[in-house]
Amino acid sequence: MTALLLASGLVALTACGSSDDSGGTEDPSARSSAPAPATSLVDPEAAAKLELLGAYQHYWDEKAVAYSKASMTGTQLETYAKGNALGLAQSDLKNLKTSGQVTEGKPRIDPQVTSLDLQKKVPLAKITDCVDVSTWKVLDAKTKSEVALPKNRRTKYVSNVTAERWGKQWVILEVKPEDRAC
Repeated sequence: MTALLLASGLVALTACGSSDDSGGTEDPSARSSAPAPATSLVDPEAAAKLELLGAYQHYWDEKAVAYSKASMTGTQLETYAKGNALGLAQSDLKNLKTSGQVTEGKPRIDPQVTSLDLQKKVPLAKITDCVDVSTWKVLDAKTKSEVALPKNRRTKYVSNVTAERWGKQWVILEVKPEDRAC
């Protein structure tokens, strides 16, 4: 979308220039009164989906940073997570700290916006994600050696996410991992 808007802007700028060396005046009737192409191409729903997925990616980025040190200190996790989503992360962080563990790397995600209601007083969205934690390693915080995890644990699973737009910011409210592979 950004590339399309950028390309439209470049076309509009190029169209404004003149290669006519007549040095004379421009015919006023040759000017277009149509709005710039970039403004007419913005789809509010598509823009909202991009913002939502961006906030969701930030949520995971901040979560990975917090888990890597078993602490939310110095992260912006609370900016992107509220309610159940924040509570689950805090519970995980407490368990990591109690166990003397941290993580390394971060999960791979493949989120899809499954519903979006921008007409509600507080816009609401649902995401279905395929979370792959196979590359997210659990380490002993002191020795940095990898912690052995059960071989039969699910490393790729479906997660259902609920988000709301609070002002101009999407926040992740609820995360429900399912016990099924994706």
